[in-house]
Amino acid sequence: MKAFNTVFRNVLESGRPDVFIAGDNAHAKADVSAFIGSLGLRPLDVGGLKMAHWLEGLGVVTVGLAGNGVGHWDFALGASEFTG
Repeated sequence: MKAFNTVFRNVLESGRPDVFIAGDNAHAKADVSAFIGSLGLRPLDVGGLKMAHWLEGLGVVTVGLAGNGVGHWDFALGASEFTG
């Protein structure tokens, strides 16, 4: 099970970011999703545990953005839906 590694601590303390999760056990993912939801956050299931590798890379991307592209630590990656 993998979750929370793409969200900075200060964002968890003050924001409502999306939280990506990966895992092979449906029951465990349901439990973790419920916990994330109970915190007022949105769990986003990215698939099986093989996707944890990509979440680790996404964590590295957030650090790179904090130091360069965004220039601060007060942001989170998420998913937006666009229609039309």
